[in-house]
Amino acid sequence: MGEEFVDPFATIYLYSGRPNPVWPLSPEQWGDLNKIIQTLPSSDNEKEGPYQFSGGLGYSGFYAHFSIISSYPDVYYVVANQQAVLSNPGGHRIFNDKQKLVEKWFIDSAEKHGIHIPLVD
Repeated sequence: MGEEFVDPFATIYLYSGRPNPVWPLSPEQWGDLNKIIQTLPSSDNEKEGPYQFSGGLGYSGFYAHFSIISSYPDVYYVVANQQAVLSNPGGHRIFNDKQKLVEKWFIDSAEKHGIHIPLVD
């Protein structure tokens, strides 16, 4: 990665053999992202343990982390399922995002930091 980011930060998971792009998020942006997720319908699916991407090649989604406040869960956007996931070591909650609101938020945030994501419509 070469560049150090202060919390919070976001990552796009591309699994391309190159480092995944990472960019900083402000605490305000983190709050905006969480507000969007809270508007999404819950899948009523809660699972034990932290969420992890499958690790397959190609674009899997986005990840946001904010460890300054330990009670905040990590955020994942899972492209294949159009879902947002709030995850902490104890478990994770899944929200359906058929309108891709969370994905669009991440794309907009990345582009504001000079990261163009050509493979996402």
